[in-house]
Amino acid sequence: MISSPNMISSPKLILYIAMSRDGFIAGADGQLDFLDPYQVEGEDYGYSEFMHTIGSIIVGRKTYETVLGMGYPYHPDLQVIVASRTGMKSEQKNLVYYGGLWRPLIDQLKATQENNIYCDGGAELARSLINEQLIDEIILSVIPVSLYQGTLLFEQGLVPSDFELMSKKSFQSGLEQCHYQRLLTF
Repeated sequence: MISSPNMISSPKLILYIAMSRDGFIAGADGQLDFLDPYQVEGEDYGYSEFMHTIGSIIVGRKTYETVLGMGYPYHPDLQVIVASRTGMKSEQKNLVYYGGLWRPLIDQLKATQENNIYCDGGAELARSLINEQLIDEIILSVIPVSLYQGTLLFEQGLVPSDFELMSKKSFQSGLEQCHYQRLLTF
């Protein structure tokens, strides 16, 4: 069988997230207003194309509740796994609250679906998955503002050294999108 450029050879867990140039994904008190000037009509920074490669989403509970609080539905067409320590139950077929070990879940998702897995944050979940070496790629939209305080995504605001920059794209808005891939370790 000949593979097309759109086929995914093996599902990956991809962190797709925006942060300020000094490494924060939210300002003081969880504020996200620093993102507002970069919501440009007709420009989604590749998000729609990215979402066509996704079969399921893993998201932190606070991030999930923030999105719902903004009045947006949270991907009702995809399997959504919300990280939660409280053992909450969901009545939605596509939504599961999960408080178990990540590696068995990620391994199961990769073995049972063809599409990638999207990690939508937040910082605590992303750091946990990175520390367990479960994140395969990071697509990082860097917003050209400094917040100086808030929710830091990575230690010291820097992408971990076990990720290699594969590409960088600059947009007219000033946003830069960097695509990183985990270095293979033997």
